[in-house]
Amino acid sequence: MKKIILPLLLCLLLPCAAFAASSPVPSLNLAGLTDLLAKNKGKVIMLNFFATWCPPCQVEVPDLVAVNKKFAGKDVLIISLSVDEDEKVVVPFMKKMNMDYPVYMAGRDITKAFQVSSIPHNVFYAKDGQRVISEPGIADTEMMEMVFNKLLEQK
Repeated sequence: MKKIILPLLLCLLLPCAAFAASSPVPSLNLAGLTDLLAKNKGKVIMLNFFATWCPPCQVEVPDLVAVNKKFAGKDVLIISLSVDEDEKVVVPFMKKMNMDYPVYMAGRDITKAFQVSSIPHNVFYAKDGQRVISEPGIADTEMMEMVFNKLLEQK
């Protein structure tokens, strides 16, 4: 009997383990984002709106990864907000692109509040929590580094 139960339990648990390993991307609404920004006041924050199917976003993500590594240990936080309809496509994209910073599914209330009409769209916050830049288009490495350095210099 024991020889039958153990394999049966393993068969039942394996799909659960595989599901847990895929770790779905958490959804975020405007209230949650506002709370997240407040909790990270004192840091320079970049919000990056993207989609997995967006060619300019695919070009921008490696720069985000590189800048995130360069500013590791400093008061900089990059947060990507996916506007994809299906979160299932986001996890493989994150793994493929080595996105090692927080990624959330953006609620429609967020894209509306930030007036995101095209992607990529990037928003920068100073350490005091004030939004200083919000604009569409690719932010390349040089631009991100310049903005982060300027905002880190501020008190």
